[in-house]
Amino acid sequence: MCVLSVSSQEQQLEVPPLHRNEFPVATLHNGQDVPLVGLGCASGVRESHILSALEAGYRFLDTAQSSSWGYHEAEIGSAVQTSAAAAIADTSEIRVFVQTKIHPEDLGYGATKRAVQVSLERLQTSRLDSVLVHKPRCWEGACSKTPEGTWQDSWRALEELVDEGIIGAIGICDVDDRLLDELLQQRIRPHIIQNWMDPLNQGTDIRTRVQAEGILYQAYSSLGTQWVHHRGHATNPVLTNPTLVSIAEKYGVSVAQVIINWATRHGISVLPASTNPERQISNLNSFQFDLTDEEVRSIDALEGTAPTPSQSKERPKEVSVVFENRGQEPIDSFWINDVEEEVHLGSIEAGDELSMSSFHGHKFVFRNEGGSMTGAHVVHRDSGRNQRHVVHHGEL
Repeated sequence: MCVLSVSSQEQQLEVPPLHRNEFPVATLHNGQDVPLVGLGCASGVRESHILSALEAGYRFLDTAQSSSWGYHEAEIGSAVQTSAAAAIADTSEIRVFVQTKIHPEDLGYGATKRAVQVSLERLQTSRLDSVLVHKPRCWEGACSKTPEGTWQDSWRALEELVDEGIIGAIGICDVDDRLLDELLQQRIRPHIIQNWMDPLNQGTDIRTRVQAEGILYQAYSSLGTQWVHHRGHATNPVLTNPTLVSIAEKYGVSVAQVIINWATRHGISVLPASTNPERQISNLNSFQFDLTDEEVRSIDALEGTAPTPSQSKERPKEVSVVFENRGQEPIDSFWINDVEEEVHLGSIEAGDELSMSSFHGHKFVFRNEGGSMTGAHVVHRDSGRNQRHVVHHGEL
């Protein structure tokens, strides 16, 4: 097992060291080890998928409290307990690093402490390996209530929980230079910073600062899904990038494996979600080849090279969409991507709603807890910039 210390040492190297067929692990500045590849537990990932990932060898699960953003904390807890019981019966041992996140509507000292208690109960544990503040603030459509306080108040609560041994590591998502400046002044500095990062959006300047401070830089949407979900691209420009495709073809691997290999060479933690057991295994086994120095540099050079979608075909008009569940049961919502796969967006509880930015032509389907389709919807720009669609008794 290859252990990478998160420090500024990498910045002195032109190209980071090879993996040499070893699985990369980082050491946080509190001495805690964490695998650099984990399973993101949104995007339709449920208990059965977590069980298959644990069986494949995953030892890092990234979840969050927000079911409306596609997470199911309780199912993580159940899967880990099931795997642990099986390991005991087999006289083996399983140690899983579990990370969760506090919803921005629970910002505030007291609210955060209560939220952590909820996570402990859902995850069936007395200690959380890592807790992140999911977003440093609320925005329109993201929160169902006004937060009690600020991220600074939440941070004070998390620091106390670290002191008490209830939490191992703490961090926050979506960090810019100004926020990092303030974070570095806290009594306990962040152990983990999670930002959007992929080969076309590397955030090199903020990442360099974060890693120089001995903080683990963690990527969400590392395989490029943000470009389709939030940047108006009809197709994922990361997975179709000619440089990445060419490298993948050379080694006989997937583009995802190339990205995972490249990112972890830089000491970056990646958390690709997958419900497909074969893809889970493939993502985990991204270290049986080593990129050349030239290939690493060629991927580094992709920063900022995402094609700009045209205003006509490639960049459909953005709209704000709210799906409201007026039925009596929870509804799961799915976006249909460019290859007709269903991407889970989140669960809409009875009487609740799901807000998001979308684009003309985006297709959605809705399913009940049994998996049966209860409705479908296609976004059309002519319906206006702000749209509301009601899911009522399983019908739109």
